[in-house]
Amino acid sequence: MNDDLMLEYIFFHPQSCERFKQFLREIEVVMLKEGVDETDVEGLTVYIADDLDEAVSEKIENFYDEMMELDEALVIEGEGADEYSQVGLAVSLKDGRSVMASVDPDVLNRMLTVVTHDELGKVVDAIADAVENPDERPLCKRESA
Repeated sequence: MNDDLMLEYIFFHPQSCERFKQFLREIEVVMLKEGVDETDVEGLTVYIADDLDEAVSEKIENFYDEMMELDEALVIEGEGADEYSQVGLAVSLKDGRSVMASVDPDVLNRMLTVVTHDELGKVVDAIADAVENPDERPLCKRESA
């Protein structure tokens, strides 16, 4: 199974994840796999094919947006808004160590409504690389990756 051809949906509360999976069954979209992702922040992941009809994809995205709002409310309700004011985001360093960066959960949840978990990881990796390997040349003078 090629992970590049799958869409990943992440949830932080089991109830919103279950509702999303039920929605997929109702619209007859096959879930390719699911699991727990603990690489940056712990979450429940659901994967579906990336080659769906545009109308179906839009329907899924709209429902996912609704579930993200529910997810945030359930997490805050379950944990208590005052109990957890930070979440940890893993940052991998070039020497092999992994350190945790404290992040405001509201900021992280808003970010995850517009970027995937994988995209966020790539941004974090790029920032860590820039800190560990400073390059003061302008972007236009650097080789593109």
